[in-house]
Amino acid sequence: MLAISITELHNEGGIVFVAPLSILLTINIGLVIYSIFRLSQKREISKFVEAVRQIGVLAAAFGAASTILGLFQAFGALSRGNQVWPFQVIIGGMRVAVITAMYGLLIFCFSLLSYIILKLSSKNIVD
Repeated sequence: MLAISITELHNEGGIVFVAPLSILLTINIGLVIYSIFRLSQKREISKFVEAVRQIGVLAAAFGAASTILGLFQAFGALSRGNQVWPFQVIIGGMRVAVITAMYGLLIFCFSLLSYIILKLSSKNIVD
């Protein structure tokens, strides 16, 4: 099994594509914590919960768009070259390209799970 750290994936994915996803994740974690705090005070959280879900959707969309753009750039560079590239080089490039899609989907899953838990928790407190 190949063990790769989060930092290595972050660096491989490219700062331009991975940093916005990290910012979205940080914002979402903050919103979840703030929503939990408001729940403990029995206050309304519906707009914060909706924001958590929408940021998750944005992360998934941005991750997918970044992957498509990365593949577009990689295939463009390969087609302009005069040499034949080994299969391992092409697969390695595709592996790097899907990092942002994977990261965006992980953020989306975290957001959706948080959304469900917060939504159910807020109904129990409000009812």
